[in-house]
Amino acid sequence: MIAIDIIIPTLIEVENLKKFEISSFPSWTGNWFPIWYNNKRLKKNGLKIRFFNLYNINLNNLSNIIGIDNKIIYDLETIYGRTNILDKKNKLLLSFIKKLNSKGKKLLYFDNKDGTDIQQQFLPYINLYLKKQLLKNRSLYNKKVYLKRLFTEFYAQNYEVDISDEFQYSFDSFSEYNDIIKLSWNFALKDYRYSNEFSRFLCGLTRKINIDFQKPGLDRRYLLSANFSVKSFNELLYFQRKELLKFLKSNYKSRPDISLGRIPKKEYINVVNNSLAILSPFGWGEICYRDFETFIAGAALIKPDMEHIETWPDFYLKNESYLSISWEIEKWSTEIPNILSNKKKLYRTGVRGQNLYKKLWSEKGQTNFCVRFKNLIQDL
Repeated sequence: MIAIDIIIPTLIEVENLKKFEISSFPSWTGNWFPIWYNNKRLKKNGLKIRFFNLYNINLNNLSNIIGIDNKIIYDLETIYGRTNILDKKNKLLLSFIKKLNSKGKKLLYFDNKDGTDIQQQFLPYINLYLKKQLLKNRSLYNKKVYLKRLFTEFYAQNYEVDISDEFQYSFDSFSEYNDIIKLSWNFALKDYRYSNEFSRFLCGLTRKINIDFQKPGLDRRYLLSANFSVKSFNELLYFQRKELLKFLKSNYKSRPDISLGRIPKKEYINVVNNSLAILSPFGWGEICYRDFETFIAGAALIKPDMEHIETWPDFYLKNESYLSISWEIEKWSTEIPNILSNKKKLYRTGVRGQNLYKKLWSEKGQTNFCVRFKNLIQDL
């Protein structure tokens, strides 16, 4: 039996949480739902996994293999002091990683950030770097790009966006450590059973999967849901979103069968479940919760082209499980009307996307997850 202890963030960011127990409810940190949910299956595969946070951990009693969620950085700030400087945040985390490394532990670093960048400074001190998504073309990691994202670089270079050069970074080159960088899993395996905070709490008490899949249908109230936020601390990050919403409002604002802009959560769920298609632009990263909410709703996923990234599970099969639009704004005036004009194609795409996603939550799908996870760590 291989024992793995995983250090995850606390449920609530407050001071003095030393007695707070989160280990009973790891599903509340969405990235860890498949581990918590598959606890018994993982044991059958020879893996014993425990969850800890920085307030209930004893470094001297940990297993030889330790997993570290990058988001514990916020708990480290609570303990050692808040800072708005990213470099100082990363130094706190690096210091903690070095401490574990000095104890001779084998370290799995789970980079759960939304982008495709690699935190190179951690690589010399860990045994496995696990990331939700990576660039297919690894040579692009040597390129200097705005906000460490290819799509923000694209809009910065091709459109008039107000941005300072201080936001231009180099992708980290990691050729020396290429063998330890692997794909983990994306938002497809998040807990999508709840619709509000109360049901979220109740779902955290059971491992029963009861995702509310909606039957796809041609005759839905809305042709398109484009209900997303366009507010961000950085204009470039949400530039694509703003331009998409601007285009849709200028062309479809008067259409009662097209829902635009951010709306309350309860209304959003109703609109999504009654839409033939859902537009899911990039946000902090390319992959969004909305992508999988679309599959659950039985709608067609419309999304900017995803050919540049590698992820798992991969539900981004162009013209099969999703319909792509260009990153180029000038092409939307042709692409989007063409997509929306073919209701039968939207329906078929919704059916294929949902069927593919349902397979993930089958017994075989979850067994595949467990086998894949074991294969990732078995050579440590």
